Amino acid sequence: MSPVISIIVPVYNCDNFLEKSITSLINQTFENIEIICINDGSIDNSLDILNNFSKKDKRIIVIDQENNGPAEARNKGLKKSRGEYIMFCDSDDWYEPAMCEKMLETIRSKSVDLVICSCNVVKDEQTYNLRDSDIDYHKLTYYGLHSLTYPFKTRVNSVLWNKIFKKSIIEQYNIDFPSGYYHDDMVFVLQYLCCSKTIYAIDIHLYNYLLRSNSIMHQTYFSPKDRKKMFDTIDVMKYFLIKLSDNNLLNDNKAYFIVILSGLIKWIVSILSSKEEINFFLDYCNETILFDLDLDYFPDIENKSHLLNIKNKYYQPFYQEDNKKKRNKPVKKFIKKVLTFSFSYFLFPYYIYKIYKRK
Repeated sequence: MSPVISIIVPVYNCDNFLEKSITSLINQTFENIEIICINDGSIDNSLDILNNFSKKDKRIIVIDQENNGPAEARNKGLKKSRGEYIMFCDSDDWYEPAMCEKMLETIRSKSVDLVICSCNVVKDEQTYNLRDSDIDYHKLTYYGLHSLTYPFKTRVNSVLWNKIFKKSIIEQYNIDFPSGYYHDDMVFVLQYLCCSKTIYAIDIHLYNYLLRSNSIMHQTYFSPKDRKKMFDTIDVMKYFLIKLSDNNLLNDNKAYFIVILSGLIKWIVSILSSKEEINFFLDYCNETILFDLDLDYFPDIENKSHLLNIKNKYYQPFYQEDNKKKRNKPVKKFIKKVLTFSFSYFLFPYYIYKIYKRK
């Protein structure tokens, strides 16, 4: 009998946390699942732990590969998966016992394309409820049934692990993870949102997210010196644009794409501290995505003007001193509050939605 749900778990040097994570998956109240674990070149005991689990539970499938990054690992997991639905789990996090059951029940009973749940954040062995947290943009701000139309979908966060996806949609639109880039998870979710019509959000905390500063999954925001992370945000947006075009979805998602791209660029510029750095980054935006982008094709919304300025090499608005101070103040406040949170996981959707609301 084929599994109903495939859970994909990329694993890299996580032997201290892996047993708890896998145990939470094999103890799910809904048992018709497969657990696909991709060992991404770990040099600790992660592979041995996975192999021991697979000997005891035939639902666990272990794939061993050279270190190619989480995107390649997840893509392999997708190709190997046999389930009707796809879920993800990071190898240092864990599910609540009823997560698969509740997510499956909701996506079937509500006849939607995507289901999202709340989560707990675990830091220094202390669990606190997101709804009681002062990190407003980390918790769900909506519940129930919603159409995935603009501007609502700017509110949907870009994490993988608090969602259940339909494999049929993933296969129909060839949704995947761009390999070799940071923020590959963000682009997977963005693709899926543009290929889907409905989402249902449940106010149940089913996922436990472990904050760990040295985890590749949970890196902090990047500094101006992290040029690859900075440039990859633009590279993956170009990848996203190509995928929209290939699937004939760009026309229906023009405003969404403009808001996402503009918000990303403004967020990164707010981190940079000199005209030289800003110029260098905006030149890269021009060369990589804007030079060949016909902005006349896109709707005349406020965010479009920022992109037009960049395309016309009018960078002055991006580094005027008064504007710079105004930009840095809220960003520094955000960073202070979420020092260990990843931009691609949490800051991005909240920041984009705030930009939209200020229009």
